[in-house]
Amino acid sequence: MLSNVLRGCQRVGCRRMALRYFCLDLVYKDDYVEKLRNSFYSEERSNVLLPTYKKAMLFPDDLAVRDNVGEYTYFQLYMAAKRLSIQISNICGSGASLPVGFFCANNAMWIVMLWSCWMSGQVAVPLRTLPSLELLRLQAIDCRPSLLIGTPENENIMEELAKTLNAATIMLSHDFVPPVKDISSTTIYAQQLVITGKSGVLMPEAMLPNDFYENSMAMMLYTSNETHSPKPVMLSHRNIDAQVRCLIDTWRLGPNDTLLPVLPMLHMHIAIGAVLHVGGNVVLQGCFNTSSIWNSLLGVNLSTKKRCTCFLAMPIVYKQMIAEYQKMFLKDTRMVEYIKKHCSEKMRLMATGFAMLPDSVFNSWRDITGHHILEYYGMLETGFVLGHAIEEGPKELPKVVNQIRAPKPQPRSFPPNYKTGMLGTPLLGVSARLMSPTGKEIFKCQNHVDGPNKTGPLGEASNIPVANFDPSKAVAIGHLEIACKHLPGVDVEENFIPTGDMCAFYNDNFYFISKTCDVVSVGGYKLNGSEVKKVLLSHPKINDVAILAIPNKVWGHRLCVICIVSPDVEIELESIETYCQEHLPPYKCPQVVKVVVAK
Repeated sequence: MLSNVLRGCQRVGCRRMALRYFCLDLVYKDDYVEKLRNSFYSEERSNVLLPTYKKAMLFPDDLAVRDNVGEYTYFQLYMAAKRLSIQISNICGSGASLPVGFFCANNAMWIVMLWSCWMSGQVAVPLRTLPSLELLRLQAIDCRPSLLIGTPENENIMEELAKTLNAATIMLSHDFVPPVKDISSTTIYAQQLVITGKSGVLMPEAMLPNDFYENSMAMMLYTSNETHSPKPVMLSHRNIDAQVRCLIDTWRLGPNDTLLPVLPMLHMHIAIGAVLHVGGNVVLQGCFNTSSIWNSLLGVNLSTKKRCTCFLAMPIVYKQMIAEYQKMFLKDTRMVEYIKKHCSEKMRLMATGFAMLPDSVFNSWRDITGHHILEYYGMLETGFVLGHAIEEGPKELPKVVNQIRAPKPQPRSFPPNYKTGMLGTPLLGVSARLMSPTGKEIFKCQNHVDGPNKTGPLGEASNIPVANFDPSKAVAIGHLEIACKHLPGVDVEENFIPTGDMCAFYNDNFYFISKTCDVVSVGGYKLNGSEVKKVLLSHPKINDVAILAIPNKVWGHRLCVICIVSPDVEIELESIETYCQEHLPPYKCPQVVKVVVAK
C-alpha cells in the first residue's frame, strides 16, 4: 500500500503542482519540523522574507502566549489565524492589500487577528477605543477599512463604524482558537505543509508567495495623540522584519526567553514578534493590575520554562509596582530577599521606552531587584533604534538534573556609569546624528555589520567619565536625527529623519535632554520643560505631566505644568509648588500649576 501512495505522489509531482505533505503517522512531527527548518534556513540565506506566522510552524507544540484566559501554543494560534484568514479573503480577496481594522485588548486574539491579516495579504490596522471614541472615528474614516474584526466587548462601536464606513464585520472570542487535543496529531500538522515547485522546498500550505511580502504593506498605525487630521505610519513587511531582527540581535533572544510586556500594543508588537520569531513565549496582561504583574514577574506557581526572563514596561508601571511592593512586601524580610534574589538571577532584562524615567523610580527599582532599568529610544515608525545590547543570551534549561549543585550565575554587567537618560548607542543597522540649529552636522554614529563608526569633533575628552555628568554641558549636543534601512518610505540608508528631540553624546552614549517643543524662553532663560517634567514625575502621587508655555508680554512665556493624578489621590497645589522649589532652581520652577484627575 505504501508503494502505491509513493507512486501517487510521484505522478502528482510530475504535474509541477504543490503537493500536500500528508502522512500516515509513520513519521514523527519532529521530522517534518526539521525539514521545514532546513527549508526556512535556505530561504533566509537567500534574503527571503519570512513573516513571524510562518516561523510559528517550527514550534508547533511549544507555548507561545499566556493571557488572562489561558495558554496557547504556536500551532493553536497558527490554525486560528489560518481559519480567520480564509474568512477575510472571502470578503476582501486574497492578496488585495486592503486595510482591515481590528479591535482587541492585549491578549492572544490580538496576535491571531494580526497574523490572519498577513496570511490573507491585507494591511492590518489596529484600532483602540481609548483615549476617545471621537479620535477612533477619525482614524477609521481616514483608513476606510473594508472589514472590521473585533471581540464581543467592542461590538457596539464596531457596528456603528461598520454602518458609517459600509464595512463588513467579523466577531470572535477566545473560543475561536481550536483546543490542543483537536490539532495535536502529526497528521493534522503535516496537512498544513506542501512541497513547492521543482526544488521540493517544504513550506506551509495556502500561503501567498514570498515575493508578495517583499513589496507589500503590513500595518497602518495611528498614534494616540493625533487630533483633527490623523496621519498613519505605514510599515511594510520588510520594515517589520528588519525591526524584529534588530531586537533579536540586541537582546540575544532565544527559545528559552519569556517576555512580560506592559505597554500599549502599538509600542510592543515588535518586541512580541521578536520573541515569537525565535520560539520564546509572551505573557500578556489584558488589564493593568500591579498584583498580577508581580505574580507574573516572580513566576508564582509556574514552571521554570514559563518564568519571565525579560520585562518591558512604561516608567509609570515601574512606579506603581514600587508602590505595590512597599505596601505588600516591604515588611516581610524573607519576601524582600526572595524578590531580589529571583530577579537578579532569573531575569535577563528589565527595560523601558517611549517615556521619561524618573531618577527616584530608577534608584528604587535597582534597590528592590538588583536590576538597572535600561532605557531604549524609538518611535512608532522605527521601533527601538538607540539602546544597550545585552551581552548574555538566555540560559539553556538543563535536561537532566545532576546531584552536583549548579554554579551561581555571573554578576550581571551593566553599562559603566549608567544613569537615567542614558540612551546607549545606535542598534545594529542604525545611524544617528546630532544637528545644529542651522542644519549643520555636529556628530554622527553608525552601527553597521562592520562595527561602530563615529565621526565628529569629540576627541578624547568625550571618553573621560565624570561623576556628576550634566548632559546639557556635553561636547556634542543638538537635534537628533535617525537613519536606518528599515525606515518606512526610505530607500536610501543614509536618509535621515528628524525626531524632534534634543540629545547629547558623551562617554560613548547618547543622552536625552529635552523635546525640541519643550524648550521655553522665560525671562531670558531657555528652560528644558522635559527637565521640569522629569522632576515632577518623581513625585509619588503624580502619574503624568504636561508642559505648556503661556505667552507673556513681560517674561516672554510663563511655564505651566498640568499634573495627572489617580482618582483616589489627594494632593494640594501648594505641595506641588513646594516640591518644585525643593528640587529645581528658582528660575526653573513653574509659575502656573494645575491638577487633573485621570478617568
